[in-house]
Order: sequence, then C-alpha cells, then structure tokens
Amino acid sequence: MNIIITEWALQSYSDLVGGAYFTPQDYWQKLRPDVEKLKNFPHDPFFSVNNFWGPATGRGGIHVVGGYKMKWHNIGAGSVQLRLSVAILSNNAYLCRAYVKTSDAQDKREAAKLKDHIQDIRSGRYQLRGSIQ
Repeated sequence: MNIIITEWALQSYSDLVGGAYFTPQDYWQKLRPDVEKLKNFPHDPFFSVNNFWGPATGRGGIHVVGGYKMKWHNIGAGSVQLRLSVAILSNNAYLCRAYVKTSDAQDKREAAKLKDHIQDIRSGRYQLRGSIQ
C-alpha cells in the first residue's frame, strides 16, 4: 500500500510539534514505525489490535466508509492520547489529520472532518505533500 501525506496531515503534525505534544524521539521510535505499518495493511497483525487501529465512527456509532484511525496512548511528556485519521482508498493510505483526543465528542467531530476529507480526496481536492516509501 502507498502511504500519502496530505496537507492536512502535514499541518496537524506541525501544530502538534509546535505544541510539544511529542518529542522527536517519540516520532522516530514509535509514531513513524507504526505509520509505516500501513505499507502492509491489512496484513500486519497490529491492524487487529483495537487499542492501535480502528474504524473512524461518527455520531450514532456510524462508521466512516474508508475512514480509520491509528491510536497511541500516553505519548509525550503530557501522556496524551494521540490519533491519526487515515483514509484507505484503492491501494493508498492517505494520512489526513493527527490530533490529541480530549473527549469522545471531539473524536466524533474528527470523524466528520475525515468524512469530508475522504470526499475531497475522491474529488481530487487535496494537496499532496509527500509519501512514505
């Protein structure tokens, strides 16, 4: 699977680094290797671990078609709950937006944003910022 970095992902990464939510060591030793697991989606066993990976769900528990989230617990000095929304379309994993989970309601709002991002990706209305090889 190809891993595509969108403008949304790059901007949210920049915001999280600026907010000191995780360290460069967290990124290189934990976050980046986990994201690279998307190359083997869905065959890597981590994708069957609910604490690591799951469908993005909106209000009423409705799953966002093609939408998922990676989950990290107790990341950084503040021990935050970090999430990365991912759109799986064809043979591509689009990294859409990373955020610190503060509540279930916020998680639902992020799922709604992911749904919009998926529509934008399907329509070609997104900015490609790179890929992970």
